[in-house]
Amino acid sequence: MKKHLTKQNILTLLLFAGIVFAVMQIGRSAPPDPGHAWPDIGDNADDALTVSRGGTGTTTLTAENVLLGDTANAVKFVAPGTSGNVLTSNGTTWAGSELGGLVLLNPSTSEANSSAVAANTTEQTLKSWVLNVSPSTYRYYILEAEVMANDSASTNANVNFNWNFDEGTNSIEVIQWRMIGTTITGIVGGTRYAATIKALVDSANVPASANFRINGQMSASNAAFTMMAHSFRVYGVK
Repeated sequence: MKKHLTKQNILTLLLFAGIVFAVMQIGRSAPPDPGHAWPDIGDNADDALTVSRGGTGTTTLTAENVLLGDTANAVKFVAPGTSGNVLTSNGTTWAGSELGGLVLLNPSTSEANSSAVAANTTEQTLKSWVLNVSPSTYRYYILEAEVMANDSASTNANVNFNWNFDEGTNSIEVIQWRMIGTTITGIVGGTRYAATIKALVDSANVPASANFRINGQMSASNAAFTMMAHSFRVYGVK
């Protein structure tokens, strides 16, 4: 007895042929090469997806770091660094650095008066502060102080006195003042002189752990003269 193809048999054959065709097409299409075996993705310690395949080239990303591209090489990282740092460019790459401008380095020793230096006194330190960072941290340093001189007598003439900004044992800048009177009238007793004096220091000339100082020296023999520093501030300049 001959079997006739029924409608159901025809549909079954067509479905089977479609499945075979689909399997053959899948076998012909190779997946893109990820740089390593597909089964390894996410399974092993050496799973870094190469940059050329759209990956980072590394298996780990350092927490809280900024990523920098590096052509065909693995990404680089920029750490946050010191609190308050910003991401800055040097024209070639990026790095974390402090904000530019002035940074006050010694706020805790800025305001108290120094001891008075009497007339004809050998140079002595009025204020000092030890640099607690590498000198190269800043491009320049600004030293600043308010200085005062007092004449408590009624007759003094042509009195000189100096303030010297020093670092370590090297003189940075000498500021000389001269109080001029006459042998007849002198300088009025009780006269006070006050001013802010500053010195700019190139960090290239600053040794490690420099002791920034403002020194004072009177050059007259009249004991009625005194001088002192009211404050001393050190600024770092990027």
